[in-house]
Amino acid sequence: MTPDERVTVLHNGRLKAAGIRRGDVVAYDWGFRHDGTDLIQRTFVLLDDHVQINQPVAFPPQQRGWWYCDLVSLEWDGPDGDLLRTQDLWIDVIVGPPDHPYRLLDLDDYADALADGRIAPGQAADGLRRMQRFLDRRLNRRHEVTRTWPDFPPAEVEELLTADLPRDWHLSARPE
Repeated sequence: MTPDERVTVLHNGRLKAAGIRRGDVVAYDWGFRHDGTDLIQRTFVLLDDHVQINQPVAFPPQQRGWWYCDLVSLEWDGPDGDLLRTQDLWIDVIVGPPDHPYRLLDLDDYADALADGRIAPGQAADGLRRMQRFLDRRLNRRHEVTRTWPDFPPAEVEELLTADLPRDWHLSARPE
């Protein structure tokens, strides 16, 4: 196993969080207040897929342990190349237990972003290809009789679920 590298993630220009990179996965924690309670959310960026995933701590009890996956753009930046800028690209997938179908969301928002110029046609095509590859690689079953996800969550994420991560984040009101 390669040693963990320290990185900083800047998500949607507003959330800046310290994290680690292990292979093709970046993991980071961040916190927020929900219904009067301080919560900490662990988030993973699958670098090959351009997908960010987490098990939302604010999901209702019957959906605890389910996963929320976002298509994101990725850009490495910073003087040492250790700043990862991610931007949500609208397409989302909710993944429950293997005996439930996954749910694909917000294709209409993606189409609106393309139609009004927030994403260019080439970027939109790349995003659709990446999402299809993510679904085919991680979730789509072909002819299996067992009800498991083919590769979800990835092994690297499973390893990082309980890893010690930096607890250093800042959420700004305006994009950086």
